[in-house]
Formats: sequence, structure tokens, C-alpha cells
Amino acid sequence: MTESDLLDEVAKDKRLIERTLDLADEIDFNPGDSGPYDFEARKAHGGIFVQGNYFEPDIYSGKIVKQYTRKWLLSPEMTDSEIVSTIFKLCITSMEHRTREWFMYKRKRIFGPHFDVEDLVKLCDTRENAGGRG
Repeated sequence: MTESDLLDEVAKDKRLIERTLDLADEIDFNPGDSGPYDFEARKAHGGIFVQGNYFEPDIYSGKIVKQYTRKWLLSPEMTDSEIVSTIFKLCITSMEHRTREWFMYKRKRIFGPHFDVEDLVKLCDTRENAGGRG
């Protein structure tokens, strides 16, 4: 990669970040008690991503802390509609995550979003009919 190519890549990344932030500035998402979501876009981990954040009580300590959504990878070729749709999906997925934290059965978060996949595999291994009916 030449120096010119590298500079073009940096400029392309900067344009995507600026475009994403401009679009995000036009989005209002305020699901209630947590207050509005803020959105940020930045380069990290080999790509450009958008991430939301909001304030909400921690489910274990009860202290109000800044919470972060997962990171959503963006592509420079994305249209404005695709970027806005990705931020919409970010919000939907965040609400599902929060619902999994809040939903309790017999005082347990049985659908909690923080289970390690290897722990779930072990659960399936210990039960002949894990996840099934019967």
C-alpha cells in the first residue's frame, strides 16, 4: 500500500465517521427511565463502528452508570439509509438485551444476556433433553 493509498483510506474512514455522527445527531431514542441514547462512531479493532450509550442502574449494584451497547461495524459503502437502519437495529438489540436483564422467573434471570456460550454448552451436555420439552 502506497502512502497515497493510506491517506485515501484515512480520509475515507474520517468521512464515514463524520457522516455517521451527522446522521446520528438526527436520531432521537429515549426509551424512558434511562434517558436518551447517545451514539458515537470511531475506528477501533480494525474497522469503523457505531455504538450507543445511556445511563441506567447497574442490575447488580443498583448504581446509575453509563451503559454501552455492542459495537456495530460499518462499511464506507453503506448508504445513509443503511447507517440509520443499523442504528435502529442497535436500539432494538439493546432493548432486547435490557429485557433479558430485567426478565426474571423465580427471581432468576433465566434468559440473561451475559451467559458464556461454553457454560450453555455444558448445560446442554448435562441434560439429555436440555432445551427440549419433556
